[in-house]
Amino acid sequence: MREGYKNSVLGEIPEDWDVVRLGDVGEFKNGINKGKEDFGIGYPLVNLNDVFGKNAVSDTNLGLVNSDEKERELYSLESGDVLFIRSSVKPSGVGLTALVENDIEDAVYSGFIIRYRDKGFFDSEFKKHCFYDDGFRKRLLAKSTVSANTNINQGALNKLVLACPTKEEQQKIAKILSIVDEKIDVIDQRIIETTELKKGLMQKLLTKGIGHTKFKDSPLGEIPENWECVQLNEISTITRLAGYEYSEYWQEDENGEILALRGYNIGKNKIFYHKLPRITNELSLKLNRSRLYKGDVVFPCVGTIGNAAVIEEDDKFHINQNIAKITPNQCLNSQFLVQYLISNISRNEIDRFNATTSQPNVLVGSLRKFRVPFPTSLSEQKQIANILSTVDNKLDVLKDKKSEHQELKKGLMQQLLTGKVRVKVEERVAQ
Repeated sequence: MREGYKNSVLGEIPEDWDVVRLGDVGEFKNGINKGKEDFGIGYPLVNLNDVFGKNAVSDTNLGLVNSDEKERELYSLESGDVLFIRSSVKPSGVGLTALVENDIEDAVYSGFIIRYRDKGFFDSEFKKHCFYDDGFRKRLLAKSTVSANTNINQGALNKLVLACPTKEEQQKIAKILSIVDEKIDVIDQRIIETTELKKGLMQKLLTKGIGHTKFKDSPLGEIPENWECVQLNEISTITRLAGYEYSEYWQEDENGEILALRGYNIGKNKIFYHKLPRITNELSLKLNRSRLYKGDVVFPCVGTIGNAAVIEEDDKFHINQNIAKITPNQCLNSQFLVQYLISNISRNEIDRFNATTSQPNVLVGSLRKFRVPFPTSLSEQKQIANILSTVDNKLDVLKDKKSEHQELKKGLMQQLLTGKVRVKVEERVAQ
């Protein structure tokens, strides 16, 4: 046992920390249930979407529900309340929390939410973080029940325990974690701004081009006078392997030389190298129609339609039967084609040819008929692709930076919320 620590039901914790049972230091209450006719009128309502994915509840853009004075008193929302998600389709969503930072006048909260009102035991900012400790999340999920959804109830939440520092140390821990949150928020805002920039550039460059002054009407709207509106099969060769043909040969081999792409491995102008099965080179050659070469474009035809990426290396990749291989002609730049396929212009074509109303599905015959606003100059195609790819790269850098800060916060939470690393109360947190 380390000096300054003691044993507890949660393992080793600092001597001046307590293990508290949530029901002993606060009260839980289920939210209000109303009929369909009561929604959309009346007083503010905090619903599931106002809590999910957020660490604090805002009093703006709330829905409305018809509630009376007694209900608004019973289901009131005060500064410092914590809202737990009671039910979720995925286990990872149940029990997530958001803090009510300010009194929300005349508001009530949904029956999909459980309110926790403690008796002043926890620092308000600390409550944004402490319920996301890995150990606490595991204990909460262990007490959840599973039917169609994963659920947690008041009784189970009452019994949950939490390692709790002194009020002063809570404040210091919360300050450190909130600083990281603020950095993540700044990065999130930059991601939003860059994404909007990309959308605007795509709409402009893929329909107006670069430096054009004369335009003409086309089936896709106005395009530069020297562009053409062509079908995809006029400027590329498109192939896709039939399912029965694929299953006759398919066999994964962990020692195989060829990486076999699936739909979820293809993002917007990128390939995700996770959960990639391997097959032998011999098998890939037998299925040569779906073997990939440098410059080929891959496009999921089922499920994740609207994503596309360029293959950058020869003889490394293969595709399954749910992905189309598009081999551009010499007049078509691969990166330009990808930028078109992930654009809203292509989304209109996807919607035009979507073969189902459940899981999106575009047949190869339909993909061949996709209309493309086509610059006849290969040089202009490359310029457009380079501009849009530069913004993609900036987005990738921002997303990587966000992931780094999220990992930093996860590590800090693991150390600070368990007491493995102490924050000296008399020290000021660096700004």
